[in-house]
Amino acid sequence: MTRMIRRFHREIIRPTGRTVMLGVRLNQLIWTKYFDMAWEATPLHEKLTWIWFLANTIGILTLIQILAAKAF
Repeated sequence: MTRMIRRFHREIIRPTGRTVMLGVRLNQLIWTKYFDMAWEATPLHEKLTWIWFLANTIGILTLIQILAAKAF
């Protein structure tokens, strides 16, 4: 039984943990370094378009939640 637990840990848990940590590091790098560089290079009208898109998306998701809550 102990051998099976060690094998499971070695073959499943460790690689999964490494994958998660790599994903977290990549996400951190994208949002702290690359996003800032891309955002600075973006013209103002495109920035406003993205902000408008995000605001409308949040509004639509909120509306769906309100309608779903009224249905129950």
